[in-house]
Amino acid sequence: MDELRLIDTFSGIGGFSYAAEKLVGGFKTVAFVECEPYCQKILKKRWPEVPIHEDIKIYNPEPYSADVICGGFPCQSFSQAGLQKGRTDDRWLWNEMFDVIKQVRPRWVIGENVQGIINIEQGMVLKQVQDDLESEGFQVQC
Repeated sequence: MDELRLIDTFSGIGGFSYAAEKLVGGFKTVAFVECEPYCQKILKKRWPEVPIHEDIKIYNPEPYSADVICGGFPCQSFSQAGLQKGRTDDRWLWNEMFDVIKQVRPRWVIGENVQGIINIEQGMVLKQVQDDLESEGFQVQC
């Protein structure tokens, strides 16, 4: 069986990729999108052959370059540890992740986020994410 190609957005230190490649198996990370220099350093050490793109806002993936796109888009704007500004936080980057999803057209999308995404704005943030994905033909399960 061929490996599933994975684009890991908001990668942090590579938790999604590590789990997909080492724990689950059958995945190969083909790109990271991560802005934090410390995290980039860890990614370069663990995956020296995988390119790291710094800014999701300007990341331009090759069409059909991955079977799976994963990421938490990102959680800071919803976390109880933060100010919980939701979509008004400049770190709310779902729209940028969704642009990548539309360009790549992966078979699967794995989104991770904190509980706050369900609670903030009476659940309308989660509904937007679901509606966006469904508009592109994905079946969504939480």
